Amino acid sequence: MSEIKNDPNYPKRGQVLFAALFLICATLLLAAIGDQTKWLKGKAFFAQPRFWPGIGVGGMVLFTALHYWNLPRRERRMPRWIREADWFQWAESLFWAVLAGVLALTLGPVLAAPFVFLVATLRISYVYLHKMDWKEAKVWLSVFEWAGWFLAYVVLVPVLGYLPMTLVFAPLLTWRMGYRSRRMLWASVIFGVLVVLIFKAFLQVKIPGAMVYEYLPGSIRNFFILNL
Repeated sequence: MSEIKNDPNYPKRGQVLFAALFLICATLLLAAIGDQTKWLKGKAFFAQPRFWPGIGVGGMVLFTALHYWNLPRRERRMPRWIREADWFQWAESLFWAVLAGVLALTLGPVLAAPFVFLVATLRISYVYLHKMDWKEAKVWLSVFEWAGWFLAYVVLVPVLGYLPMTLVFAPLLTWRMGYRSRRMLWASVIFGVLVVLIFKAFLQVKIPGAMVYEYLPGSIRNFFILNL
């Protein structure tokens, strides 16, 4: 089994998904090039504002499409009734043909071409994307989770304080990363305290004082605002 997975002709997890997403983005850029660039009358062909962006985006579409076409793909397992229903396949083909025709009549053949190609890419991607690709997509989307942690920290620090929020988020993130032992959790708390003392008290980094500090007695309030 390991020999099969090391085979370059064996589809890797996320490989088809990445190529499909890149191709979709490139096609959308190509479809928008008419609105985002201009073709000026009387200007030299190679000096046209649309020429070099068109070459760049067109190259992205062409070479990504070739890469996508040559990728090893494992066809998605469709339900049996879809595989055996000739009427469904005919109806689907007719639907895509009608959609392409409507786009061509509405936008014109040239402007409709990128959108028709985009629809074809989405259809092919639906056939060839597997559970292993969606598992990889979950890993990619996890970056938004970590961005959410950071944004929550940034929003809460001016409200609840640099030290309290650091002492809350440090063990939470340590737990989230899979370190569940008491030693690691206490180490994260000590690390949080050291970070606050170094950046706020020693380096004098200007971090907004927390709103809750305003409710502390005078001398303690000033100490917390200046050092914590």
